[in-house]
Amino acid sequence: MPGKWKALAEAAPPAGDRAGAELLLEGWRDLANAWLLADMAIVLTLAIALAAAIAYHPATRRRMSTLDHFEQPKTILLYAVIGAVVALIVEVQPAMAFVIFGIGGLMRFRTLVGEAKDTGRVILVTVVGLCCGLKIYVVAIPATAVGWLLIYLLERQTAGIIRVSGVGEDAIHEATRAYRTALEAAGLRIIGEQTKFLKREFAFVVQAPPGFDRSRVEADLDALPAAVRGVVDFERL
Repeated sequence: MPGKWKALAEAAPPAGDRAGAELLLEGWRDLANAWLLADMAIVLTLAIALAAAIAYHPATRRRMSTLDHFEQPKTILLYAVIGAVVALIVEVQPAMAFVIFGIGGLMRFRTLVGEAKDTGRVILVTVVGLCCGLKIYVVAIPATAVGWLLIYLLERQTAGIIRVSGVGEDAIHEATRAYRTALEAAGLRIIGEQTKFLKREFAFVVQAPPGFDRSRVEADLDALPAAVRGVVDFERL
């Protein structure tokens, strides 16, 4: 039995009540410290801001042409929050560095959660859980709030691929221009474009605005002239 709980169990009733109250309040008192909360918020916000400076570097934005390139900044920002939370935990409990390292290795090789950003979410909730277990609520609660807001803002940026096939070889250039114009008119931002002449196929990597209406875009594309109209396939949209 851990020392503080053993002492609580062996204490006289009045002392036990006081010790029980102290145990319940442990970790919560720090939330009343406005300066400490402000410090946590500044640390997490600064971590995101500095990570964003690298994630959205103009050199990488110019070469963005695939969905992986588009999703990469989301992963970078999430891992910046994780790094800040881990540092705050280790500052309070240095020995937790080995625990976090072990958990990270286990997740990396034994947990199948899909994309890198999904792994980031799993690691974030794990370190938040560690904070709760250590009763470092002054870190856990701001980290959860910042993480929730960050994920909400990032996931509003939806990207996908619109692939068009079955267009005649002699009309593929004209069809590409027609589809590009129609997609831009629908409010989609074209991130990348690829044409495969042998397969008579071309594809656009696009970013969709909030409130994207796929059915309306499909109707607009179906209204294109038959000479340039092909079979449209939406991926991740």
